[in-house]
Amino acid sequence: MVVEQLRVVFAERIETRLGVDMNFDYGNVLTRALQITWRHKSFWLFIMLPMLIASVMFIAFAAPVLFISETDELMGLVVAGWAAVAVLGAIASFIASTAGNTSLMLGILRVERGTGSTAFMDLVRDGFQYFGRTLAVILILQLSVGLALTIFFLIVFLLTVVTMGIASICMQPVMILLTPVSFLVVAIMDGALVAVIEENLGAWQAVNRAFQVVRHHVWKFVILTLIIYFGSTILSSIFIFPAIIPVMAAPIMIDTETIEPIILLFVGLFACLFVPLMTIVSGIIGTFMTAALGISYLRLARPVGSEIIFAANEPENATS
Repeated sequence: MVVEQLRVVFAERIETRLGVDMNFDYGNVLTRALQITWRHKSFWLFIMLPMLIASVMFIAFAAPVLFISETDELMGLVVAGWAAVAVLGAIASFIASTAGNTSLMLGILRVERGTGSTAFMDLVRDGFQYFGRTLAVILILQLSVGLALTIFFLIVFLLTVVTMGIASICMQPVMILLTPVSFLVVAIMDGALVAVIEENLGAWQAVNRAFQVVRHHVWKFVILTLIIYFGSTILSSIFIFPAIIPVMAAPIMIDTETIEPIILLFVGLFACLFVPLMTIVSGIIGTFMTAALGISYLRLARPVGSEIIFAANEPENATS
C-alpha cells in the first residue's frame, strides 16, 4: 500500500515538473487510429494520390522503351521528355503530398473533436487555408534534416576512405539509430501539422512546439512508431508477397526461347497486381500512422503547454 502511494506521488511529481503523462495508453491510441482509418476510407486517397502520380511517371518512362530503340532518331526527344516528366512529376507529387497530408490531418482532427465535415472534397477545399504553413513546415524539416544527413554521410564517406573501410564498420551502431530518429522526425512533422491546424501557429512556431512535445515524450513516440513500423511491415508483406511472385519467376525464363513475350507478360502482370495493391496498402498504412501520431500529439501536448485551441472557422456539419 505504501509502495503504491509512493509510486502515485512520484508519478504526479514527474507529470507536474516535466509535463509527462505516465498513463499513456498505447492500445487505446492504436485502436482509435484503426477505427478512424477503417471508417473513413476516403482518407486513404490523400496518401494514395502521390503514389498514383508516381505510377503515371513510371508508365511515361517505360512506354517509350517498348517502341523506340537506342539508335532511333526520336531518342533525343524521348530523353528530353523523360527530363520534363521527372521535374514536373516531382513537383506535382510534392504538392499533392503536402496538400494530402494537410487535408488528411484536418479530417483526423475533425473526427476527433466530432465537428466539421469529413467529406473528401470538403477536406480538400478547407485544407487549402493551411497549405502555405504546412508547406513551410515540411520544407523546414526536410531541408534541415536533409542538410544534417548530407553532412553526416559526407563525414562517414571521408572517414571510410581515410581508414580504408574501418570507419564504416564502427559507424554501424549510429546507422541503426537513424531509424528511430527518422520516426521521430515524422512524429515532429505530424505534430507540427496539428499545431498549425488546431493551435493556429506559424510554421516555425509549430515546428518548435512539436519538437518540445516530442522531446518531452520521446520514448512514447519511439515505442509507438516502432509498433506501427513492424506491424505495418508484417501486414504489407502478407498482401504484397503474392504480387511479387511473377517477378521472382521471371529470371527462370531467361534461358527459354520465348524470353521476350514471357518476361513482358510477367512484368505486365506484376504491374497490374503490384502497383494498385501497393498503392492501397500504402494508403491504409499512411492513414493509420498519421492518425496514431496525430491523436498521440493531441493527448500528450496538453500537459506540456497550453490547452489545444480548436479552430473556430470550421463548418459544423459532420459527414463521414
